[in-house]
Amino acid sequence: MRSPHRDRRGPAIVALCLALILTCTPAAAAEAAFRVLPDSTAYEASVQVTGSEHAFWSPGLMGERVPLQVKEIKVLGPSGPIEYRDMGRGTITFPEGNYTITYRAPVRDNHFVAVFDEPYSVTLALPEGLDVKNPLIGMVSPGGLTSPGPNGTTEVTWDQTAVVEVRFYTPEREILLTTFGIIWLAVALVLILPLIISRRKGGG
Repeated sequence: MRSPHRDRRGPAIVALCLALILTCTPAAAAEAAFRVLPDSTAYEASVQVTGSEHAFWSPGLMGERVPLQVKEIKVLGPSGPIEYRDMGRGTITFPEGNYTITYRAPVRDNHFVAVFDEPYSVTLALPEGLDVKNPLIGMVSPGGLTSPGPNGTTEVTWDQTAVVEVRFYTPEREILLTTFGIIWLAVALVLILPLIISRRKGGG
């Protein structure tokens, strides 16, 4: 015997609700983690990728893609490392899939930059002794949140961003800046004070 029409509406409504939930739920953002090494001349990276190709690059002066000089590349799948092919110009290829790529790259002039083809959730860890808080010599690109990390480290995080940029500094550089500022302030006072005194005398 054929079921009444109202008996078939329940499963249909449930299926529709499930479809709406799956459609409206945002996909989890890919993640990238970077760690500047203690000597601040290089960083280690761990980047999630989907596909069959990955390029290591940094923006040049005119925004062009400049290949990075990376070392210790590993492409890690669910069962461990897989082989990849070096295509030159900072590009590697591998079988289609989901992977985590780890590598090491240089840091120049205390300046870290990472650019992605799609939004990522990014974490940058700075070792103890490096800081970004002084706006005169340090900077963090928009959206970055700075917080203390374990063992005296500093962590900067971004949610859903395609570009991250950080300029960090050492305590010695901050001391040098402070000393330089004090010297220039003293010089300015020496130059300006006689002028102020002469104007007061002239006005009197």
